[in-house]
Amino acid sequence: MMGNFIEFDAAAIRELAQILRDTDLTEIELVDGEARLRVVRQAVVAAPVMQPVAVAAAPVAAAAAPAAT
Repeated sequence: MMGNFIEFDAAAIRELAQILRDTDLTEIELVDGEARLRVVRQAVVAAPVMQPVAVAAAPVAAAAAPAAT
């Protein structure tokens, strides 16, 4: 609905964004009649960390038994 544009106060939007930063909220939505304002903050997700894998020791050949004479 690009034709039904409603102007919002930029200071109010900044204040809502600050509230999102100061709290654990990720979304605030205000509805006033047909006007609707939704401010969403992307949740930061930590990337998984690859743990180093221990390398298995190479097999060691058993010592040869002395030959019987």
